[in-house]
Amino acid sequence: MERKKETFIYEGLGFPIELIDTPMKKVFGEWVIDIDMNALQVFVFKGLIHKPYPLTGREIRFMRKFLEMSTTEFGKKLGISHATVVKWEKGQAKVSPIQESYVRMFLFECLQGNEILELYKAIRPETLVDAKNKKHPPFPVYLS
Repeated sequence: MERKKETFIYEGLGFPIELIDTPMKKVFGEWVIDIDMNALQVFVFKGLIHKPYPLTGREIRFMRKFLEMSTTEFGKKLGISHATVVKWEKGQAKVSPIQESYVRMFLFECLQGNEILELYKAIRPETLVDAKNKKHPPFPVYLS
């Protein structure tokens, strides 16, 4: 037996998402959602990258776990400590707008290779942190 539910609040990803016209099926006498959970996770991941307002700690946690990264690995990729990632995820520290831009670009990079992101790859926070204490040659400026 199948039906569609007009609106369904799903919290299985660690934060509530509203599913519209959700296919449902009866399993052992109980109605459950009948969707491809992997496709849902990819859709939510992409949606969060493009979300027009700040990410919550629970959303950042979902995205990190989606990428199967530890807080240490995630922090290293962003040039921050694992403790900072934990504080973000628990809502104990705010992500600055600049940090959030880097987080979103990194997440976008993880999802797909894109020429537009080549510049970001060259100036990733982890690269900048590693290069911070090294001696650098003068910045070249080419004049025609």
